[in-house]
Amino acid sequence: MLLCAWAAAHLEKEPQVRTVLFATGTLFSYLFSAFLPIAAFPASEAPHWRIGAKVYLGLSLLAASLFISIAVIFKWQEKGKGKAEGAEEESEISVDRN
Repeated sequence: MLLCAWAAAHLEKEPQVRTVLFATGTLFSYLFSAFLPIAAFPASEAPHWRIGAKVYLGLSLLAASLFISIAVIFKWQEKGKGKAEGAEEESEISVDRN
């Protein structure tokens, strides 16, 4: 849900991109939910699975690092937009004075 909120906020002028991102996100989510448990927790190894917890821990760490990096990138872009808008306003003020 956090990714959907970020995409809606930062891609408000790009409805086609948002649609493709939501559709592919939903597709991969369903694929992981359907097939990853079968591979990570095979019935032949029950109740002592060798790989399941490691796979899910790795994916959780990957997701956390992606969320943090996306948040940092968005902060960096917002800072750049603020500087660009400030420079644009200064140039408009100097043109008005002349």
